[in-house]
Amino acid sequence: AAAGTIRADFADSIDANAVHGSDAVETAQVEIAYFFASSEVTSR
Repeated sequence: AAAGTIRADFADSIDANAVHGSDAVETAQVEIAYFFASSEVTSR
């Protein structure tokens, strides 16, 4: 990760990150639903 990014500052390794990024919008929608109710999610 680039110096100064959250991932570079807080990740212990490539497998143990403080930050996760989904690989696609569809994947993100599934993953977000694990943690938040639909009423808690808004569009940017």
